[in-house]
Amino acid sequence: MTTDLLLVFPYFYDGRSKHWQFPPLGIAYIASYVRERGYKVRILDCTFLDRKEAEERIRRERARVVGIYSMLSMVRTAKELAAHAREVSELVVAGGPMPSAYPSMFLGAFDAVVQGEGEITVAELLDAMDGRSEPKFGRVKGVWLASHLNGGKIEHTGPRPLVRDLDSLPFPARDLYDHQLYQSYYRNNFGYAMTSMIASRGCPFSCDFCWRPDYGMIYRYRSPEKIAEEMEEIRYRWGYERIWFADELFIASKKHVLKLCDEIVKRGIDVKWECLSRVDLFDAEIARAMKRAGCYKVIFGLESGDDYVLNALMKKRITVAQSKAAVAAAKRAGIKVGAFFILGYPGETSETMLKTIKLASSLPLDYFSITIPYPLPGTGLYERVKDRMETFEWEKPMHGWDHRLLFRHDFSLEKLRYGMWKARLQWKLRRKLRPLYILLKPYELYTDWRFKRMV
Repeated sequence: MTTDLLLVFPYFYDGRSKHWQFPPLGIAYIASYVRERGYKVRILDCTFLDRKEAEERIRRERARVVGIYSMLSMVRTAKELAAHAREVSELVVAGGPMPSAYPSMFLGAFDAVVQGEGEITVAELLDAMDGRSEPKFGRVKGVWLASHLNGGKIEHTGPRPLVRDLDSLPFPARDLYDHQLYQSYYRNNFGYAMTSMIASRGCPFSCDFCWRPDYGMIYRYRSPEKIAEEMEEIRYRWGYERIWFADELFIASKKHVLKLCDEIVKRGIDVKWECLSRVDLFDAEIARAMKRAGCYKVIFGLESGDDYVLNALMKKRITVAQSKAAVAAAKRAGIKVGAFFILGYPGETSETMLKTIKLASSLPLDYFSITIPYPLPGTGLYERVKDRMETFEWEKPMHGWDHRLLFRHDFSLEKLRYGMWKARLQWKLRRKLRPLYILLKPYELYTDWRFKRMV
């Protein structure tokens, strides 16, 4: 039987460092939705493959339609794999964050671009090819068509409405992934097996550095019953002990989270989980309920230790006081806490950066990540520095300090790296020495002075 749709995730893990690796959820949602309509679907997850094997599998599959996902770090690879797919397939389609934000960047290498949520759009493209609907791609909303499909001109068919009822979507097609590879990777590197799922889509906030061309600003969440049912499937069918909720914003509705926690407890689901949250939406009641339902870690986007930077520059709409209160609430409930920080946001001074370093190293965090700003296309941050951009070739750093600037910054990369190193060292020493850290206060003041003098 001919494969109707081959969905490709063009990420190749190079083994440089121990990062989380998850089966890609987006294409698994598309696969399950399209499969329910009677089409034969396969997934080519390149995470644990080499390039030659992936290229050969694309040619060997000879699928009628090949859909290739792309985020910022995958643009070049997606286009290269598309060239192999066009040799053997009728239609090659791009989707994901980068194609959604910059369709013209892909239309030379691809026949079409799916913009935004892809489940219904991809199904309708297949329907148009298959004769189930009028065979005109121009009637399928949410698509950019290359000129060779459309009489010599590029066409946008109009926006695809967001999926309002997330419960109407089937669970991701996890049976199309090799779970043994992922579980072996996790158990070898972390001692447990974890996979991802989502409870919601969208985020109503507008942080200056955040980019969401796929799911938009309209927050939609699944019912507690459906979320808990998928958690049971992950735990008891696929054998994962932990779940990462990959939502842009897990906690937007306190009432919904409390209902979900009650549902998890009622079903007695034996699984640990972690999620992202905003500090202004997190309190002691939420913390206790989440802990009771199996949450073992929450990660906050604290970003800065200065209120002016948080609000005037980053548009976070939070305060340092709220950050401290949320961390304290989680720790009191027995939940581990992780945090994200950005050092050197455009408009910062040495003094504001030192406040961030002090906050990151003094809070009772179990984990934190501190990075330099990465201006993703489509963000307010990008608009502010686009005339200073030097490269778009972003690659995930190998280590916490292994960063490089994509734009001409007011401060040197050496200074920013020194600041990140200083924050991590102070945090480690505080955790190790506890009250005795006071003996190192002169060294902290010396490194503050040195940081200020760096350009």
